[in-house]
Amino acid sequence: MANGGTMTAQKPRNKITQQDVARLAGVSVSAVSLVLGGKGRISPQGVARIYQAIEQLGYQLPATAVPASLPRIGLLLPHDCDFSAALLPALAKTLQQAGFTLALSYVDLHPSRLLAQAGTLLTQDICGMLVCGRLLNDNPDVLQALSSRADARHIALTGISAHHHPGPVAAVHPDNALAAHQATDALLKQQHKHIAYLGGENHSLVRAERLGGLSVALGKAGVAFSPSLSLPCAATFADASRAAEQLLKQHPKISAILCDNPTVLQAAHHTLLSGTQAHRWRLFSRRIALTGFGECESSLKLQLPVIAARHRTLARRVLECLQHQLDGNTLLPGDPRLTVPAVFL
Repeated sequence: MANGGTMTAQKPRNKITQQDVARLAGVSVSAVSLVLGGKGRISPQGVARIYQAIEQLGYQLPATAVPASLPRIGLLLPHDCDFSAALLPALAKTLQQAGFTLALSYVDLHPSRLLAQAGTLLTQDICGMLVCGRLLNDNPDVLQALSSRADARHIALTGISAHHHPGPVAAVHPDNALAAHQATDALLKQQHKHIAYLGGENHSLVRAERLGGLSVALGKAGVAFSPSLSLPCAATFADASRAAEQLLKQHPKISAILCDNPTVLQAAHHTLLSGTQAHRWRLFSRRIALTGFGECESSLKLQLPVIAARHRTLARRVLECLQHQLDGNTLLPGDPRLTVPAVFL
């Protein structure tokens, strides 16, 4: 991996090869070729490492590397987007198993660059295009222009986002409000009344949707939600640990915490565990229930309650929406297919 860091510093993006991807991912060149071609049996962990290397290096799949006989889907992906990076392996696997090849293009959040990269994909004989993650937060005029270009070429266009988007690009997204409602209902059944929400940035739409679901669920149970029981924090272990300590010290009646993401969940779990072992605070002598949002193997290994729209379910819904358009139908922003419910994992 250290060699991969030197490589990226010295080699321009347009010179990066599959050998570079293989070296950084710690796999063979043939494995990279098989994954990009949708062939062979590669472990999910290997696929994830390959796509993480592709994102880190900014590798662009050349048009000549894709068999002309197979329909192609163009993926517009933002740099440094955790949601898109986590979803990409399941998305690629689902589309490739359905008989599509992929043309990946990483874009920064600049309107002219988004349209330029989209224009490049549109010239590569694609039948569909997927706009991922934070790119959907771009200027609506830019997204409308992208939609018009796709319509003019009869190309299916779908988005996938961590939260609801009103348009102009219809986007598949998890039902965050319902997920929070379900998680809260489960805690209420366990007789928890003082339920807090930890994590997420103040401006996060995902957080806002979940807080709405939490508030509605509490209201139906006759419990008023206090905004003081919601504490935002950065998605780092250190920040989340400090925030968990602060929340519990300020509100000793809290009996359950909804955690915005896997990092916050694991940090809160560590804080409670270390606090109990050290007997630093009497408030940790009682059990505090935790529930986290977001699919994560580490959380499941710790046997922590997790609720999420599975990556493979989101990917399958994307495929369904693309196929719906490829069959000659229109996909509107309010289509129920776009909303994916969460499940306890």
